[in-house]
Amino acid sequence: MKKVIKKTGIIEDFDENKLIQSLINIGIDDETAQKIFQKVYDQIPNLIRADDLWKIIVKELKKYHLSFAMKYNLKKAIYKLGPWGFPFEKYFAKILAAYGYETIINEWIEGNCLSYETDIVAIKGDERYIIECKFHNQEGIKSDIKTVLYVFGKWIDVKEKYPYLKSWLVTNTKITDEGIKFAECKNIRITAWKHPPNESLEKLIENKFIYPVTILLSGNKFIYSKLIENNFVIIQDLFRYKPEEISKITQIDLNKIKNLIEEAKNLT
Repeated sequence: MKKVIKKTGIIEDFDENKLIQSLINIGIDDETAQKIFQKVYDQIPNLIRADDLWKIIVKELKKYHLSFAMKYNLKKAIYKLGPWGFPFEKYFAKILAAYGYETIINEWIEGNCLSYETDIVAIKGDERYIIECKFHNQEGIKSDIKTVLYVFGKWIDVKEKYPYLKSWLVTNTKITDEGIKFAECKNIRITAWKHPPNESLEKLIENKFIYPVTILLSGNKFIYSKLIENNFVIIQDLFRYKPEEISKITQIDLNKIKNLIEEAKNLT
């Protein structure tokens, strides 16, 4: 049995079904997923680090179609929005805009006891949400009950002055069962990785093709930071200007910008 060393240091059995299902989840048909799995399996040693396994999978997906290699990169791409949380807040505000929300980032709201900086205020019809974005820049970490309790405490104080405001916690990782149970009990909306099943973070992204620029495989840390710094956060932002204009705004080499745009076209 081949084994995988996770980021946390835990060693797990290599899960054939998990890999095949992850390929199907990004739109690959069953037969092709089986073929790609076999090619990957034949290349890996008896013990392999998760990052090295990921590189092999992406390499094989590139041979099939670049778009699938990038989609498989989505979770890591969101981590690359870090190391701090503000780019993730900007990114989720862009996702919300695609779903018809008006948003305000980093708004101060006065509660009964204290004033709070709120990551996002989201408005759609009669709905008014204060959104807390909990960003983790390392794999293997879950948002837990402590995060939910923090969100709840802030909301309770603010709600005394603004009873119409609803609470929403957004995180780029999974959330513990305990956290979910408490949030459901207290009517706190949650958007997390794999939760809720039909409106999870990755589903919201995939349904509207609102992929972050960090999903583009020809980029690097410098390129991503310069793009996000200048409000090129999602791939659609790259089509708002001519390549020459983006290069001038971001100080990124023109040929690199053109490569990024060509990659982005595979995801729209």
